[in-house]
Amino acid sequence: MPRLGSTLLSLALAGVITLAAYTDTVFVAAAVLLVQVLIALAPSAIDPSGRSIRSPHLVAALGGGVVATGITLAPGLLDGAEGTSPDVVGATDNGMLAAILPAVAVSVFVALVAQMLRTDGRPDLVSSTAYAVALGAFAALSAGWIGAAQSLGGADAVAVGAGGLGAGLLVWLVPLDRWTCACLAVLAGAGGGVAVTMGVDSPLTSVFGVAIGSAAALFGVLGQVLGRAWAQGRTHAAAGWGFPGAMSVALAAPLVYVGGQLVGAPGL
Repeated sequence: MPRLGSTLLSLALAGVITLAAYTDTVFVAAAVLLVQVLIALAPSAIDPSGRSIRSPHLVAALGGGVVATGITLAPGLLDGAEGTSPDVVGATDNGMLAAILPAVAVSVFVALVAQMLRTDGRPDLVSSTAYAVALGAFAALSAGWIGAAQSLGGADAVAVGAGGLGAGLLVWLVPLDRWTCACLAVLAGAGGGVAVTMGVDSPLTSVFGVAIGSAAALFGVLGQVLGRAWAQGRTHAAAGWGFPGAMSVALAAPLVYVGGQLVGAPGL
């Protein structure tokens, strides 16, 4: 059930993000916030012996995700006071890349404050802090879907990425050897991406579908593997399938964003 559940959740999230991209970017941001909440609800870290490590990570992870979402929606927030550095953010057509560093910085700051408030002697301080910051970085990456919706490729690029992600994850469910299944998942992702490019009325080419579909499938599978390893031995919904499902969507996001920016490049 956890593997099937996490896959179905990834498919549902990718589908909602795609539908939102064809309506308004604000709705994409709302779906991305849901992904970030699921990442922030990750189970506590464990040490090599399997013992849970106290790690106050919820606020740090969610804070980084919210900052990344806000700046991606409104990159002008980084412009500063009027008359100062007006072209700093204008070099890109959206704020996804500009949002990552501030988001991680917020996660680090909040994680350190949370550690200062601990009253248990702060055992496993380094592991606990690193865990919270890593979750914040993963949450921030999911804002790539917003950047893709704002990019040159627009909603069609989002649809291609979601199609590749979905096709790859469905093949990943097949009970075959892990490496064989991973290779087939990437091929399925390429096929899914091509199918979407042929089905939408846009200038996207089959080469674009192959590139973005296969990349989204590969990182979607990696998200499933990483998420389940991270939540190993946990059975409740947030850990057993909620977290891995969200991780697939988050790790695929930067690839879809990059693809959206490359629309119109020679060969794509």
